[in-house]
Amino acid sequence: MDPELEKQLDALIGKISNKEDFDQVKEQLLKRGIESLLKAEMTAHLGFEKGGAVVGNNQRNGYSEKTIKTQNGEQRIKIPRDRQASFDPVIVPKHQSISQELEDCIQLLYAKGMGNSDIIDFMESTYGVHYSTSQVSIITNQLLEDIKSWQNRPLEDVYPIVWIDAIHYKIRHEGKVVSKACMIVLGINTEGQQDILSMSIVETEKAAAWMSILDDLRSRGVKDIFFLCSDNLSGLDKAVEAIYPNSIRQVCIVHQIRNSLKYVSYKDRKAIMVDIKAIYQADNEKIALEALEVFKQNWGAKYLAAVQSWENNWDNLTAFLSYPKEIRKLIYTTNIIESFNASLRKYTRNKKVFPNDDAALKSIYLAAQSISKKWKKTRSKWGQIYNQLYICFPNRL
Repeated sequence: MDPELEKQLDALIGKISNKEDFDQVKEQLLKRGIESLLKAEMTAHLGFEKGGAVVGNNQRNGYSEKTIKTQNGEQRIKIPRDRQASFDPVIVPKHQSISQELEDCIQLLYAKGMGNSDIIDFMESTYGVHYSTSQVSIITNQLLEDIKSWQNRPLEDVYPIVWIDAIHYKIRHEGKVVSKACMIVLGINTEGQQDILSMSIVETEKAAAWMSILDDLRSRGVKDIFFLCSDNLSGLDKAVEAIYPNSIRQVCIVHQIRNSLKYVSYKDRKAIMVDIKAIYQADNEKIALEALEVFKQNWGAKYLAAVQSWENNWDNLTAFLSYPKEIRKLIYTTNIIESFNASLRKYTRNKKVFPNDDAALKSIYLAAQSISKKWKKTRSKWGQIYNQLYICFPNRL
């Protein structure tokens, strides 16, 4: 194997960089999966974990290497050995090649986030091999180390634009099923490449949780964020002020419109939207303020709550009006991260209730890696946007 690829193996799952395409390391992911299964088989064979107290007279004795054939060619893997030479692996039988079906099984295990019972059923029905729940847990729990490494990976100094959103899941906690939020942070770096910077599960969406997430970004190397875009999340303004005081907050206009229309009778929605459009489609803030006054005069008496929702969040709603249209299109809405979350739900929707936070995080992480090809990309017209950012933020970019 190429020595350079060998250096990347530890980073294969846990430290996938935002410049790599998941598809390019598919074969290395397969290798990681096979070797994880082999390690789990050895643990089950001996009856004790690596580094744990020895049970019986047998124990681990290093590794041997074997070349296996996959659908894309040959792959060199390490197979654990025991001193008594009694270990006969099931996942890669001696003197046999790995099958396409087995490749699919491992891909499902690592990329689709199958539950323990699903993996056991698949292995037994396809190969007549029974993996116990504890064996499958050993295999899947190895992902937690990868996730931890991924969560702690270094980030870049500057992200011109960052979006924050939360996706909610039912998770069992202290004997009860509660709704918890998976906080997701998506950013675009100075080269225009978008990537998920952070995923973490919290019990409540409060200022302390947001501040912890932003402080984590800072500790991993993010020194500056130009625009931080989100829904009107409670406590986020205070958290941003505490960690990234120079960041410009932009509240999603689409969310603001939806929230405004909650207070409006259906028969008036078409007419009121004409006045709302005049606000967010204005060429600058001065014209937007004039449109706000018209909106207030026309609807303030009937729908005061809708009008006040614009007045109370005015600075965060209209920040985008101070910038060129190319930048405006990127920051005025959180559609980009909502699209990512919608893709996540397609993979995790069968998980009605997760047994714990780790189980939820494993499933979300695996789903994110599976859909990475669709959202890991460079933004179009980035050269023009970069030049605009350079002019708007001359001392920061």
